[in-house]
Amino acid sequence: MPPERESADPDILPLRPIAPPSAPAPVNQRFSLERLSSAFARLMGTPAAAPGLAIAKPQIALEPEEEPDDDNSLPVTPRMIVEGMLFVGNADGKAIPAAKIASHIRNVSAEEVEQLVADLNASYRHDEAAYEITGDVAGYRLQLRSDLGILRDQFRGQQRAAKLTPAAVEVLSIVAYRQGVSGEELNKLRGSQSHAILAQLVRRQLVRVERPAETPKVARYHTTSRFNQLFGVSSPADLPRNEDLDDS
Repeated sequence: MPPERESADPDILPLRPIAPPSAPAPVNQRFSLERLSSAFARLMGTPAAAPGLAIAKPQIALEPEEEPDDDNSLPVTPRMIVEGMLFVGNADGKAIPAAKIASHIRNVSAEEVEQLVADLNASYRHDEAAYEITGDVAGYRLQLRSDLGILRDQFRGQQRAAKLTPAAVEVLSIVAYRQGVSGEELNKLRGSQSHAILAQLVRRQLVRVERPAETPKVARYHTTSRFNQLFGVSSPADLPRNEDLDDS
């Protein structure tokens, strides 16, 4: 069949013969961009783009659980606040009272803080954590488990134990069993001056001084939370009773 002649009209484009289909690509030929897009579309369950059309980059909508984390949107629970406060602790190392903890948590009372602490300790025991929350009349603190104290000493180096003289032990015992005793009352019970020993016990944070605002301003001595911690009691009421300390 003879080829058609080109039109003499300059406004009419000449007809071009349709090219025969190309031979199939060899098996080892790399995927073209179109074929890659088509395969990706099938995997994503979307229709493939028609050949020759511009190929848009695939976009995957994030599901709600796949959205980027936003720290400001994380829920803060009362239990988290209690744990955070105890983790930070007081600058002076003193226990934090339940009332102070509750004052930082909306709609939580001091009584409810006790249950939150119990829940945290139960979680620590379940997870075999190395720390625990201890409490006494002064409040709560987060500390290393008591049975791991030997590991702490080995890590830091054994600290020299502070020894008390027999006279200091006697004064400390009287203060422990007679909370609020005055210096003069203690002197009469011992039959000797005790002010220097009391000052030493105060420096070691085993005894604290209370001076009332009203007159007479007589200093009264009490044991401290450190005393309770060292002797393994929650309050002086847990100390063993000794009949020898009675006045009779």
